[in-house]
Amino acid sequence: MKTYRIKQIAKMTGLSREVLRVWEKRYRLVSPERGPNRYRLYTEEDLKILQYLVKEIELGQSIGELASLGKDEILSRMNSDGAEEARDEVHKTDPLIKDLEHSLMPLDQWAFEKRMREMVALLPFEEVFKRVLVPLQIRVGELWFDGKLDISVEHYVTTQVKQKLFAVMNMMGTRNGPTVIIACPPWELHEIGAQMVAYHCATLGCQTTLLGANLPLESLVHFCTNTNPDMVILSLTSPVGENKGRVFFAEISNRILPLCPVLVGGQGMSQWEPHMDNKNIKVIKTLSDLDEVFNNLE
Repeated sequence: MKTYRIKQIAKMTGLSREVLRVWEKRYRLVSPERGPNRYRLYTEEDLKILQYLVKEIELGQSIGELASLGKDEILSRMNSDGAEEARDEVHKTDPLIKDLEHSLMPLDQWAFEKRMREMVALLPFEEVFKRVLVPLQIRVGELWFDGKLDISVEHYVTTQVKQKLFAVMNMMGTRNGPTVIIACPPWELHEIGAQMVAYHCATLGCQTTLLGANLPLESLVHFCTNTNPDMVILSLTSPVGENKGRVFFAEISNRILPLCPVLVGGQGMSQWEPHMDNKNIKVIKTLSDLDEVFNNLE
């Protein structure tokens, strides 16, 4: 079971360590256990409860009112709110994504590819990228994870998205911006996230090199040493064991950071974000975060 120390909880909730200790003692809505070294260890449920309390307080509730409800009632309200938010998200799904989704369940290749061609022909590609390709990959990943879509269909959609991205990137003119290396760590077999980042960097005028999935660390170090890039961006989708991840990021900090800044992003970063500050590796959660990084380079 994943646990967090108080420093990590403070960072992820915005609450100070002092407030966390007071709430623990006074309201007993979370009861962290003590590890062998006497550090407080918070569970995933503790984190979600604290994040829920912070959200409700920002909406006008007081901590006293919330605590009087008791832990069981708070958990019940959290589950109810989560279900309602999920329904709202489905309701707000872009009609273009819903249209494509209908042609995947069951799979109708002719209809899917025809609709994709129409979107690329009718909309500026930047809009296709942000409004269709990125959310489509996210949605297809969710459907596969929920067991509603076979992995073969997920691979098919990924291939279609790759083709669209590469076709447009090949037509782009000369780029004179920062040199950027984009790659995936050795355990990462999915490179579509890295390809989307490569396209976005290209639109910003970057000289982009995509090294793809499953790249050994030694190969990344060798390539960066020979090319002297302005930045390295790593894309992580899959989770990884704690020991393996710690060794990898320690090596990145020791061997790549002396050469250039390192950015990391993707769904697989959630477990590692609290550890990145100590390694001076910047976490990017959205393409807007990436835009901000490049704006600060100017």
